[in-house]
Amino acid sequence: MSKILEYIENNNLNFLRQHEISKVVSDALGLKNSDVFTEITQLLNDGEMVVVGDDKIATSKALNLKKGVLIGNHRGFAFCKVYGDEGEDVFIPHIKLKHALNKDIVLIKTVTKDDKVEGEVVKVIKRYQGNIVGIYMPIDDKTGFVHPDDSRNFNDIFVTNAKKFNIKNGDKVVVRIEKFDSKGKKPAGIIVENLGNEGAKGVDILSIIREYNLYEEFDREVENEAKKVPQSVEPKAYEGREDFRDLPIVTIDGDDAKDFDDAVNVWKTENGNWGLGVHIADVSHYVKQNSVLDREAYKRGTSAYFPELVLPMLPVELSNGICSLNPDVDRLTLSVIMEINNEGKVVSHRICNSVIKSHARMTYNNVYKILQGDEELCNKYADYVENFKMMVELHEILCKKRQKRGALDFDLPESEITLNEFGRVIDVRLAERNVAHRLIESFMLEANETVAQDICERGNIPFVYRVHEQPDSMKMGEFFNFCSLLGEHIEGTADKVKPKQLQNLLNKIADKSYAPAVNQVMLRSLQKARYASKNLGHFGLAAEFYCHFTSPIRRYPDLMIHRIIKNCVLKPADEDRIEFYRDAVEEASILSSEREKLAEVAEREVDDLKKAEFMLDKINQEYTGTVSGITTFGVFVSLDNTVEGMCPLEELPEDTYIAVEKQYMIKGKSHSYQLGQRVKIQVTAVNLKKHQVSFKILD
Repeated sequence: MSKILEYIENNNLNFLRQHEISKVVSDALGLKNSDVFTEITQLLNDGEMVVVGDDKIATSKALNLKKGVLIGNHRGFAFCKVYGDEGEDVFIPHIKLKHALNKDIVLIKTVTKDDKVEGEVVKVIKRYQGNIVGIYMPIDDKTGFVHPDDSRNFNDIFVTNAKKFNIKNGDKVVVRIEKFDSKGKKPAGIIVENLGNEGAKGVDILSIIREYNLYEEFDREVENEAKKVPQSVEPKAYEGREDFRDLPIVTIDGDDAKDFDDAVNVWKTENGNWGLGVHIADVSHYVKQNSVLDREAYKRGTSAYFPELVLPMLPVELSNGICSLNPDVDRLTLSVIMEINNEGKVVSHRICNSVIKSHARMTYNNVYKILQGDEELCNKYADYVENFKMMVELHEILCKKRQKRGALDFDLPESEITLNEFGRVIDVRLAERNVAHRLIESFMLEANETVAQDICERGNIPFVYRVHEQPDSMKMGEFFNFCSLLGEHIEGTADKVKPKQLQNLLNKIADKSYAPAVNQVMLRSLQKARYASKNLGHFGLAAEFYCHFTSPIRRYPDLMIHRIIKNCVLKPADEDRIEFYRDAVEEASILSSEREKLAEVAEREVDDLKKAEFMLDKINQEYTGTVSGITTFGVFVSLDNTVEGMCPLEELPEDTYIAVEKQYMIKGKSHSYQLGQRVKIQVTAVNLKKHQVSFKILD
């Protein structure tokens, strides 16, 4: 809250004219009258204050108005998701929308009608001006309507520039609204891109990507800047770096990976401890602060991953080229060199500028096969076999340390979706996760913790931490109650629960049928991890210090952390530089958290679409699955390959059902279904437009 708004609210300066409030505040706070007047204008624009008549103004709080984002419905009404309110969204009838549309930011007032809370839009604070994707329906060769894919956009959009894009009836297009709904007219907009025929390869995925305002390509200015970046290490860049090129350093990644931003090596020290080197691509050497490349990376915030498609944070010249730790070529890195004792404690470490040469491009599957004794691979990589075995030993030590302190390991199932040459799904299966995946994860966790602790203990260095706060006591209380229904007791209390207590529960139920359900409900009961400029600890990892340091090719916070280390730790930092980063980390933490969430939602939407497509030819087939969700309108069931479907009440065995949502159960006189229960289902329908699969429970 701004100092000016806080003063207005604390001193009840409401229902006065703007210049009157400005004078009182400027006199009281010793500010320029014009500056106060300007900030009040901004508060009015942001919906923090409202004009209430006769040019008088008041704070939204004084008027009991709420600010939030609209979520439309295809029937023409909407809900308002109120900022800072974890309760139910507020229902807003069509006649009370005041021409507000889906994703608009609005101020609403609420009234109670027949014991139900309803809302009315008082003001549209900010119109949604992002992408809307839909089917084009022509009127003539220039004009037509776009029918949005997302039914929450409940109005067709009138467009007049169709001829420019050579659009045909039924093509998928991207449109942006320019004139908003008023006096009964449809909103009007312009087409910005023609994605092509709805059934063409990749258009379905591209439609979702555009709906979330994501792009796989870079504009010309960014591409031109990327092409100027040298593709080999220049002689001057070696200066001041430790040379690790002769060490047996390798990368270990997925079979399809093309960007390698981390490499590792492990050894035994003379005193019987372990040495661990984690070497991370020095992206900051090539992407300078506030350059064209940096601004683009900042805007994107993260790379996004879809079936057989990656939306990179950085152009390919960097992500797959000079920044990628490709084998047998020199690469600039930022290294964390750790000495770790046999209890997993980092007894010493250093962070340094370095240069490496990866000795092998290893994959998780090949490392796993080597560890299993695959003769051909063991012969091919004979120089590294013992090193991989040492890596497993160190991983087990680090894993034991994290388990001892209470770190949570949900190990939730992830899907792997395979497409054919036409972009159609041919398989959905559980993604494999073996010891090679886990050991790299262990080493990255250790590097991230070590770097975060190092910087935090220096005291005055601004930083971007990865934080996971203490769970909300109300949500955790509901989780405690759910576990008690299963006959499971959790040590401690909901308001002061510790990771170790939750870990003990997970270990205790690991072999029970309802273990996946408990994992799922526990995860929902925890806070969402995010980026922050203050060290708030990481509850899930039971870690006092944590950050993201190890993936600067695909995450902006990691890139910013590298800059801070190089400019404020590895060389003396002046106060101006410290102050610059202090402001920068605040903004980067907020934006990066938002972009991460956006990418995750888009990735989930695409996965849901492709899973629905996979089930198209499986209507009437029967499967066994696990109840994964309970609602008032039915039961969700997840199949073993991660495809989830909805069983509406009418498709449950005949009975009179009552949903007991806090107990994650739906009960009838003769039948009941609870989260985690195994059930037999039949596939009854697939709705590709809504990315939904429908099931019928058979038992």
